[in-house]
Amino acid sequence: MEINIAIEKLLKNCKLGKMLENPVRVFGGLLNRMYKVKTTEGNFAIKHLNPEVMKRENAKSNHIFAETVSNIAKENGVSCLPAKIFDGKVLQQVENDYFLVFDWFEGRAIEDEELALDKVKKVAVELVKLHKINFDNLKNECKAYYDTNEVDWKFYRDKIQNEQIKDLLSQNIEKFSMLDKQAIESLNIISKNMVISHRDLDLPNVLWNEKDEPVFIDWESSGLINPSMEVIDTAWNWSGGQEHFDKEKFKLFVNTYKENGGNLSDYTESLKADYKAKFGWLEYNLKRATGIECIDDEEKKLGEKEVVRSINEIKMFDLYKNDMEITN
Repeated sequence: MEINIAIEKLLKNCKLGKMLENPVRVFGGLLNRMYKVKTTEGNFAIKHLNPEVMKRENAKSNHIFAETVSNIAKENGVSCLPAKIFDGKVLQQVENDYFLVFDWFEGRAIEDEELALDKVKKVAVELVKLHKINFDNLKNECKAYYDTNEVDWKFYRDKIQNEQIKDLLSQNIEKFSMLDKQAIESLNIISKNMVISHRDLDLPNVLWNEKDEPVFIDWESSGLINPSMEVIDTAWNWSGGQEHFDKEKFKLFVNTYKENGGNLSDYTESLKADYKAKFGWLEYNLKRATGIECIDDEEKKLGEKEVVRSINEIKMFDLYKNDMEITN
């Protein structure tokens, strides 16, 4: 269905007024598509959930679960932006399309060059607050965890048509296979100590309000994770890890988390297990780039771009992993 028509139906279903102008695509997300919509009832952020992802067996329940997590987080003092609920439902369906609706928020995500040390500390403090919430009553509902199967890199290498990606993957298959095996072993070790959390706190998923305070958004990856593993992954993202590595920012994040009562008892194994999160994202984008899981040419090109970026990020993470070691 054409997106403008689908959004018009969505607004009618949710009694959000009439559109005053055409929806404006907000670029930046790597999975779903977001639109700013002005209506007679106010301004809204409407997230069109990726149709290919929504075909997965647990996709709908995972989104409902994720928004339950974000609402509980907000009730417990974590600064975040949950989706709106209509008639008791957070997931809105218009024929074969699914949406999440948010009040429009004027905060902004920052670029790496704007990343000051005080912002690193603020995100670390907010993550401690999230990890201290008792989500035990939700654990039986949680289906989101990291895949502990090895990735078949040769399958994707043989299937990919982009020669640049084929060569890049070929150069790294042996190393990635070894790291994947090690990550699975470590993931199994740390799986005894799990929390329910956000699991995707990179720079675009944290907005900054007028008081320069962080607001966590995009909770759809919520699920089980070892707290030390999420600290490492988030500290990596908030130390320029996807383009370069700033050891001072990384150590500041980890130490701030620890000083505010965070538990890092599984840190050493989590450092090895964190490769699995990165391999999971790489594999998903290989599926997009090969057309296995892709809605259009735009998404295929995005997948190809992310494959190259992800491979380079994993190589960089491996290069600097010794600098990320700490002593408890």
